[in-house]
Amino acid sequence: MRKKMAILAGVCVLGLCVGCGQREDDAAQGQVISEASGEADASVAENDGAEADGEGGPSGRDVLPDANGGLADVAEAAETEADSGHVQPADADDGVQAGLESGEASPSVKEKKGLEIPENGRRLTAEELAVYTEWLQDHSNYGFLLSDWENPAQIDLYQVFYSSAGVGRPGTEEEKRAHLERWNQEEIETDFGAIDKAAVDALLLEKVGYTYDELVTNGSRGMEDWYYAETDSFCSESGDTNYCQFICTDGVSNEDGTVVTLQCDGDDWVRTCEVKVSVESGRFLGNHIAEGWIRDTEGFVERHTEERGDCLIEASVFENLNMDADVSAVEIFLV
Repeated sequence: MRKKMAILAGVCVLGLCVGCGQREDDAAQGQVISEASGEADASVAENDGAEADGEGGPSGRDVLPDANGGLADVAEAAETEADSGHVQPADADDGVQAGLESGEASPSVKEKKGLEIPENGRRLTAEELAVYTEWLQDHSNYGFLLSDWENPAQIDLYQVFYSSAGVGRPGTEEEKRAHLERWNQEEIETDFGAIDKAAVDALLLEKVGYTYDELVTNGSRGMEDWYYAETDSFCSESGDTNYCQFICTDGVSNEDGTVVTLQCDGDDWVRTCEVKVSVESGRFLGNHIAEGWIRDTEGFVERHTEERGDCLIEASVFENLNMDADVSAVEIFLV
């Protein structure tokens, strides 16, 4: 009995020693963690102070296209960000970003549709895409994305100026009378506006480098039905129904940073497109519509026939909107 009690007492003493040792180790480890945490907090505070003083944080400069329509400030800001090491990829997924740049076919890259980076070029940052999105949504710009074109002579000028492209004005009484007489109407039924031809020429020269007559002569769809020689202006009843609020989802720059290609999402008119822009001049260099009503009118009609009702006009008519269509079967005003 005494022997058992002695053994039991020895086990208890051993347990107490082990427990004391563990508490000492925990206390030591806690001290190390506390010291490391203090150093980390000091480091974060130091970095926060540096960024607040402008030493290592983003510059905070507002990056917007200049007054002449150029986009050089965007590229300049991107170079500054790259030098300071604060450039963030447009895609928040670093793995996808790295895969797109290296060309590796990882599962996530296969699911991600992005633009191919030109040789020695780069992908635009999220900040740059936001700036280009705001720029494209301006009424003077979005209309150039509503037609598919490789050279300016293929631009649909009707789409560019349908909502006045930001250069319209209220129509005069003379212009209203001429409009009513031409279309055999008794009164103006919707919004009526006018655009001086001089304003049309000025905008086109700024955006693509050609005048209205130069573009129409070489093949662009013009606005002959809207033109009134007596006032040298284009007049129409129209609203903002053609406005498409494009969002830049991806973008790449060429090697010397003079040209950017933007991938944009829109709506039914233009679901996706790729537009090329000169950074220095702010001019449009081309636009490719990958998907949308304007690109695939026949497919659009087929997909929407069941949900919107039968279309009384043949789908082929929409392939050339300058054609006349027989609408004698239409019995209601809105179809």
